[in-house]
Amino acid sequence: MRIFDCFIKLFNLKKKVKENPKITCMRNFVFKRQPKGYQGSKKFKSNAARDSYINGLEKAFKQSNPAAALITGDLYGVVYYFQKKHTGTDADNISKLIWDCLKGIVFKDDQQIKLRTAGIVDISKGDLNVIDFTNVRGEIIAELIEAFDTADHFTYIECGLLNKSMYKFNLEEHYGN
Repeated sequence: MRIFDCFIKLFNLKKKVKENPKITCMRNFVFKRQPKGYQGSKKFKSNAARDSYINGLEKAFKQSNPAAALITGDLYGVVYYFQKKHTGTDADNISKLIWDCLKGIVFKDDQQIKLRTAGIVDISKGDLNVIDFTNVRGEIIAELIEAFDTADHFTYIECGLLNKSMYKFNLEEHYGN
């Protein structure tokens, strides 16, 4: 998908939001660096590396969600790691570490996250059609588009209130293949 097409899509999405606004507790942001993952029992090489990673996540979160209070209740979490260069990192290991690091920033405790979705998306061919931008804020879409052009690694992170209808079986049949 070309950038021009993305801006047309963004314009149409903004129009839909104006016509049908709704209040949400959902928080989302783009983390423009290669995510870390659990490697056995070791998370970071040093306390300084851990602090730098957590500070980077917090800064990215607060930039996109400046007045956000901690979300309470049962939550869902989405982590999509976009990569142009294969790293061999496991999606679940990335997700778990991100939720651990966001404790006290997005929510009180990562035990609130009852449903997690984690994925790794190869964007080396520049295909943006793998992403459904529906209901994503325009600023986040713009950040994603910019990251596609400038970064080899970046992560989309989303957390919100859990709805029991989010639990699905047989996703292949539900969403098609």
